[in-house]
Amino acid sequence: MKKLLLFLLINMITLLSYSQQFDSRLEKHFGKDKLIFWQKNYPDSLGYYQFVLDNAVLIMDESVVKQRLGGEQVSEIEITNFDEVIKNHKLLDIFSLGIEIKPDTYQYIKVKNEPYYLYVKPGRYLWNKYQAGKQN
Repeated sequence: MKKLLLFLLINMITLLSYSQQFDSRLEKHFGKDKLIFWQKNYPDSLGYYQFVLDNAVLIMDESVVKQRLGGEQVSEIEITNFDEVIKNHKLLDIFSLGIEIKPDTYQYIKVKNEPYYLYVKPGRYLWNKYQAGKQN
C-alpha cells in the first residue's frame, strides 16, 4: 500500500512539474498565468499557439524571393539577433516581432540589412495544418 501511494505521489509531482513548463517564447508573450489557464481550460489554444511559433514563418534566401516578387515592394523588419536566429530557428519569435498573421494572405517581409526574407503563412492555412496534425 505504501509503495502504491509513493508511486502515485511521484507520478503526480512529475506530472505537475512537467505541465507547468511552457515554451519561453509563449510565456514571454502571454504570461505564465494565461498559459496555465489555457492548459486547464483550452488545451487546443495552447497547442495551436505552440504550432504557430514553430510553423508560421520560414526564412528564405533573398535570391529566391526576389524571383517570386518581381518588383513588388514589401515591408522590412529589423531582427537584432538575426545571425543567431539563422543558425537556430527556434529563436525566432513571431509574437515578439509584432507580425500580424493575416487570415488568407501569405506575406514576405524583408529582414533589414540581411539577404533574407521572412515568409509568413496565413492563419487559415496554419489552423488547417494544426487540425490535420492532431488527427494523425
